Amino acid sequence: MKAKKKCPSYNDIRKNILLEDNEKEDKLIRRLEKRLKINKRIKGSTSNKKHPLWLRQYGLDYILDFEKEVCLPKHEDSKRLKPVGVLSGKKMAVDLYGQGASETNNGSLNTTPVTKNHPTLTSGANEPDKPMQNTDADKTSEKNPVGLNRTVRSWLNRLSELHMARVISALAGLFGEYPRASVRSVIIEEVCTLLESTAVHNRSNIGWLQQDLAVCIACVHATLHAKLQHDNLVGYATEALVEKMFSFEDVSGFATAQTSIGLFISYLFRFGVLSSSLVFDIIGELIQGGTLPSTKAAHFMCAAVGVNLRKSNAVRCQELIDLSNKLMTGCSKEQVDLMCELEGIVQRLSEKYSKEECVARALHLKKLMRSWTKGIAMSTDLCLSVGLNDLRNTDSKGRWWLVGSATQKSASVGPSTISPKAQDVPSPDLIQLTPEIEQAANLLGLRTQTRRQLFNILVSTSGGPDATASALLRVCPSGSVSREREVIQIVIHCLMSEEPFNRFYARVLGGFLNTHRRFLMMIKCAIWDVLKKTDLSVNAKAHAGRAVGILASVYDLPLTVLKNFNFADASEANTSFLRNVFIELCTGSEYQRMLSKVMQLSCYTRLSRNCRIFLRKHFATESDENVRTIVLRLANDMRESEFT
Repeated sequence: MKAKKKCPSYNDIRKNILLEDNEKEDKLIRRLEKRLKINKRIKGSTSNKKHPLWLRQYGLDYILDFEKEVCLPKHEDSKRLKPVGVLSGKKMAVDLYGQGASETNNGSLNTTPVTKNHPTLTSGANEPDKPMQNTDADKTSEKNPVGLNRTVRSWLNRLSELHMARVISALAGLFGEYPRASVRSVIIEEVCTLLESTAVHNRSNIGWLQQDLAVCIACVHATLHAKLQHDNLVGYATEALVEKMFSFEDVSGFATAQTSIGLFISYLFRFGVLSSSLVFDIIGELIQGGTLPSTKAAHFMCAAVGVNLRKSNAVRCQELIDLSNKLMTGCSKEQVDLMCELEGIVQRLSEKYSKEECVARALHLKKLMRSWTKGIAMSTDLCLSVGLNDLRNTDSKGRWWLVGSATQKSASVGPSTISPKAQDVPSPDLIQLTPEIEQAANLLGLRTQTRRQLFNILVSTSGGPDATASALLRVCPSGSVSREREVIQIVIHCLMSEEPFNRFYARVLGGFLNTHRRFLMMIKCAIWDVLKKTDLSVNAKAHAGRAVGILASVYDLPLTVLKNFNFADASEANTSFLRNVFIELCTGSEYQRMLSKVMQLSCYTRLSRNCRIFLRKHFATESDENVRTIVLRLANDMRESEFT
């Protein structure tokens, strides 16, 4: 009996404890919702909830209500398509004779509105193929222009780095479901709407939305090109945007639209689907306008892609700098803002490196483009080479950029469209080689006409190593990486073949390193090829080692290039390579600089230890006392650094 009396009391106590815990939990949830400002309830309603403020301000609250908008027509269709003889579940008010209470005097039935809206249901309501007709009607209704606009708008509103791959695949898939012209026009219309309504200022990270839209359009263009659906989306978009940029009707929103569209076009160039000639023309047109809004728009464009424009065409950059300086001298004292914008343009076009956040983010997005497009490379065929005069003079030349391959038109971006086989065919303006140079080319084994011409430029250009490197780069077509690699291979081949050792070739390689950082990897690969060859002579390996030492001590070539050196190979040729590297490194510079260079090897523990053992073994009996002292001191310092 006692146990039975205790059970109800225990259950009551336990129930009270659980209720108290639930109340505490509800209070905690409400307090957190109040702090985070989420799920804010409307007064007098328990089911409806407000969307967050930032969603409502940016007009994105309809995304959360998208499910309701889609479901409502389905419920209405289900009510309409119900067979005539079946009554709905809702109770109807009827009178004594079973007729509706809201019936008019003419005696019309309640079912007449249904049959009037759907006259075909009376004859075929019970047919088994009616659901199939319903699905077909839904499919045709989904493919109307209103649904296409809503679909494109919803996908563009999801633009972010996280969802970029889904958005690109979805927009590219629309070209297979709908007419391509309709999809293209809708995408361009939505992009123009977003750009015209987005203000750009110094605190907006200089166009994060323009970057996302540009990389999305570029990836969709590349995806369609890979699927052989050459819709030329970039060509149509550029034509429409340039027309809106310079013929805007609303004066109040002119500056906003001009800056936003200019940034978008600049990022199209940055992501490799548009040439630099159009960007140069637009910036020049804006600077010549002379007004503060147009100059500010040009400043934003230069801040976004000024570094890339300088790498693309330094001559056009200098022309814009001269134009800005000329306008700056003609400004009065009251035009301080205009002078500041012109000074900013000059600064952006003059700098070789930029610390702007937009430049770093654009580089990050460009690296991710290959993964978003599922391995599709941005080839030169995708680059639209069109200028501002071409877009304006359509009556004389026509809209050639929308027909065929637009890259065949010459432009300042200048990516080579010549096939590799056609590049080796001798052109009619080849330089005739002298007998001495031709004999030297035969001794070096240079058989093709292209290599002979490069060798002629290498040995006959006056002005020193830097002038020779510049002359060799001018011969290479812009964007032709294979030709640049061939030039480096010829220089290294001459370096190893000539007797005695000639420092001129090493300094030509240093001139390549000073020009652009892409040559660093090319030179590294060429050195690794030399290390792998076992049939080279001792002098050839020694000359290559001395060249590496010069590049490391003078031109900051990292010594980590030695990571592929085979320490197990004790042949004289292999040993002479590494010996000459350190001999050249330890002569002609301060000890602290030598030590900082050698300490680069500490990135690879095994490489550092093997180099230290090599130095102790092969320089212990060195005849030059100065070299022996410095090298052994370096080995001791390397050993001490391993234990600290």
